[in-house]
Amino acid sequence: MTLQQLQYFATVCKYQSLTKAAKELSISQPGMSTAIRDLERECGFPLFDHRPNSILLTEQGRAFQREAERLLHSYGQLWKNAQLIAQGKNILRVGVAPMGASLIFPRLRKEFHVARPDITFEVVEDSTEALYQKIDAGELDFALTVSIAPPGADYRHVMLGRSHLLFCVHRDHPLAGEEIRSLVQIGRTSLIMLSDRNSQTKYLKRLFQAAGYTPNVIQYTTQVFTILQHIRENAAAGFLSEDIVEREERLAGFVLREVECASIAMIWKKDVQICPAMKAFIRYVRSKGRGEK
Repeated sequence: MTLQQLQYFATVCKYQSLTKAAKELSISQPGMSTAIRDLERECGFPLFDHRPNSILLTEQGRAFQREAERLLHSYGQLWKNAQLIAQGKNILRVGVAPMGASLIFPRLRKEFHVARPDITFEVVEDSTEALYQKIDAGELDFALTVSIAPPGADYRHVMLGRSHLLFCVHRDHPLAGEEIRSLVQIGRTSLIMLSDRNSQTKYLKRLFQAAGYTPNVIQYTTQVFTILQHIRENAAAGFLSEDIVEREERLAGFVLREVECASIAMIWKKDVQICPAMKAFIRYVRSKGRGEK
């Protein structure tokens, strides 16, 4: 199995057509067909269901597509990093939680770059739960997390702040004039929340369940901005970090007694080999932190 075969496969998936994929990659259609057949033979299962006028991914093909795209993305990032290394730059892989931590990171990034312009960041944004998984898998060097639970014994961390998750509505919303102190006061208010896979949403749903009712979620999203925009337009309520609410004049935010204050921490694996670039960043984070463990 070669990288070229995977690129051919990804292009066929993109167009769902051998002919269009062959044209984009400037090869013959028979050559593309042969490459796909060879790849299917190596995999041991059919990737496509070939029909008279179309080509569709099989169930196994869809599963293989996810793995192939992940590998091709990693290869693309490797190539970009190789160019940075050729320019004398070091790369640190950093994950950032989408709410709370995302407001701290730009300042950290800017100040560190001033001190160490030779070190650049490869940044991904994901839930705290997913960031821990990426740290464990060796896909990240550091992760800026937001959690009510402290990092486990397998990690070193520096505390960088605290963040309240507030229930938020537009200032013209009927609830804006109330004293909202509990989840039960939200009632059937329309909510927009981060996706079900997000640790914040899982946490909130556990709290709703403990309160004895199901929230009226009208939409799930992967973007904090989508939640913010719905609240700005008074189209729904939602949960946002206090740092965001403080910057928005049109929002009313409420601290709910069931929702614990979270800690913002930069974490890294305890038993990982520390390279010079990591040492430099750890020194910088320690200088900004509120204690290390």
